[in-house]
Amino acid sequence: MPPKASHRSFHYQSQLAWNGGRRGTVSVPGKPEFAVSSPAEFNGEPSYWSPEDMVVAAANACLLMTFLAYSHREELELVNYQSSAEGTLAFANGKYQLTELILRPRLTLKTEEDSEIARIVLENAHRDCIIANSITASVRLEPEFGVEAGP
Repeated sequence: MPPKASHRSFHYQSQLAWNGGRRGTVSVPGKPEFAVSSPAEFNGEPSYWSPEDMVVAAANACLLMTFLAYSHREELELVNYQSSAEGTLAFANGKYQLTELILRPRLTLKTEEDSEIARIVLENAHRDCIIANSITASVRLEPEFGVEAGP
C-alpha cells in the first residue's frame, strides 16, 4: 500500500496601523509597506489600495503563479502573459460582498501545440488557484481590546 500523502500548513502574517481617517499602512516583515484605504465609493482615498482591490489582484496574481508552477512542471515555454481582472461588489444577501471576479489572461506561446497544452494548464491552474478557492472561506474574528494608558 503506498504511503499516505502528507500536506504541510503554511502561515502568513501582516500588520496594519491606522493612519487616521479611512487610511492605514500594511506591513509584512521584510517587504515594502503600502497604504490602504476604503474604496472611493465608501469615502476612501482613490489613490490607495482598497481591500477590494487587493482581493481582485490576489486572485489575478494567484492564477499567474499557479499557471507558472504548472507550466514549469510541463516544461511549457511561455513567451508572454498579461492579465486583467475585474471584481463586482454588490449588495447581496443583506450585505455588500464581492459577487463575481473575472480574470482575463492573455498568453503568448511559441507553437500551436504549446497553445493547446497551455489551455489545459491554465484550466488546471484556475481550478487549483488558492485564492479563488478561498474566497468563500470562513473568517474567524479573535479581537483584543485595550485602553490607552493615562498620564
